Amino acid sequence: MITPKIRVLKRTQINEAKWNDVIRTACNSLPYAYTWYLDALCPKWMALVVGEYEAVMPLPIGRKWGMLFVYQPLFSQQLGVFYKRRSDLILEALIKEALKKFFFVNLNLNYDNRLTSLPAKTLAKKRNLTLQLSGKHSALQKGFSENTVRNIKKGQKAGLVFEELSTKDFASFTDFYIAHTAVKDKTFKTRHGEFLHRLTQQFAIHECGRLYAAKTPEGDICAGVIVVENGNRIIHLLPAADEHARQNGGMHYLVDQILASYAGTDKIYDFEGSSVDSIARFYEGFGAENQPFFMLSKSLFKRSK
Repeated sequence: MITPKIRVLKRTQINEAKWNDVIRTACNSLPYAYTWYLDALCPKWMALVVGEYEAVMPLPIGRKWGMLFVYQPLFSQQLGVFYKRRSDLILEALIKEALKKFFFVNLNLNYDNRLTSLPAKTLAKKRNLTLQLSGKHSALQKGFSENTVRNIKKGQKAGLVFEELSTKDFASFTDFYIAHTAVKDKTFKTRHGEFLHRLTQQFAIHECGRLYAAKTPEGDICAGVIVVENGNRIIHLLPAADEHARQNGGMHYLVDQILASYAGTDKIYDFEGSSVDSIARFYEGFGAENQPFFMLSKSLFKRSK
């Protein structure tokens, strides 16, 4: 078979309309790969492009020891190769080109980028939990764990109120997220807060983000989440809860109400992980199942063939 022609493009050389069209119509479409999403999170990125944007691979770029490296940005769970029609030949060619071009690579591929032809040492399987929303809410609840049901009832007994907030509230909720969730992540820096504010602004501009909250009877938010709608996938991107929610079942109550609002849509609710067992158990409590993806890695100390 003919080896696909791959172009290496700087950010300024990318045709945004063609790029975003292939991401929007890709069979493995994810919002993380839109130009505006990458621009919000990555001070610098480039891309590998096949033909007239038949397939694309965004590459967030940093510098270490005087050399460029590829990394996975925070708030962007999966990248890798995107295409309207899957081709193992093109997929393998792009991934090998990325490994050949950079000494350091630490990049999450997406759930559809599975390949058996790559060296096992370059790949590490990661967990992502998703839930199919084809049934009614009552049918979804039959898959909930006893602990999940108990905590939902706790939230109901506490008089919590479910509400969808305006995009005007994105900025204040982003601060709530930083204060209650991001602060626990040792990799989170001040600049990441700035990136995150830029990103949530983009959700409002592109009308793809929704902010849901569980409020106490006094009207205070105790749990909330910004979800991102992309095609048939709803991504549970920025969940945050304060200490009150941990006592009154706020996040369990909130997720149940969100699932109720999307039930029967045939969409996929994507919980985004997690590699943290306690968080994974929380999502599994709603009946979510693993849809794994792989992390692609290469360093000077672990060479790939």
